Amino acid sequence: MYVRPARSIALLLIAAFATNAIAAPITFPFRFADPNSNAQAVGSITFEDTLLVNPGANDFILPSPAVLALNVTVSGSIAGDGSFGISDFDEVLFDTNGGTLNFASQLVGQPTSGGPWGTPDGTSGDFNLFSIGPPTGVERYANGPHAPAGANLPPNGEFFFTLGANGGSDEQMVLTAMGVSGATPPASLPIGPGAWLALGGLVILGGLFALRRRSQRA
Repeated sequence: MYVRPARSIALLLIAAFATNAIAAPITFPFRFADPNSNAQAVGSITFEDTLLVNPGANDFILPSPAVLALNVTVSGSIAGDGSFGISDFDEVLFDTNGGTLNFASQLVGQPTSGGPWGTPDGTSGDFNLFSIGPPTGVERYANGPHAPAGANLPPNGEFFFTLGANGGSDEQMVLTAMGVSGATPPASLPIGPGAWLALGGLVILGGLFALRRRSQRA
């Protein structure tokens, strides 16, 4: 007589754990720095890993279910210091240039079909943030900077792997580091912990069905 409540609980557990197994947020801390000054932009971005194509060119218009969180703090710039969040940006670009990046390791320097990822040459992929909606496509960086000088504008992508302070009008900061944090890369386990728990729930459910059949026969 306790089989039906137990079965309901098992179904709820399976649904919860299956949802957890599908969701896969992955956070990358990053740092952009100007080689000619003390200006830098330090922050992190959290992607929904199941929506992040690797290899591939990801161009996300914000808000997007693929970009769960974003924060950037600019310091040392002429005019553009401050902390900025996801609402301050319109677009995120993450391009592997044909390479399959290992999210468990430092991304900068990994091989692509061109140069090492992170090389600001146009043939090595790209990671950039856009705050003022520049044109997309091959001419994206043709006519930067894209914003007039202002006070404390969010940084803006001005070239491959290059973030310009103050809307792009000030220091040009190049990506120096980007690596995974607070997430287990999918390659490290055939299936995630949530999937294992869901599988356990299925086994329990099968046992409950067997018990029910046995009780009905009795």
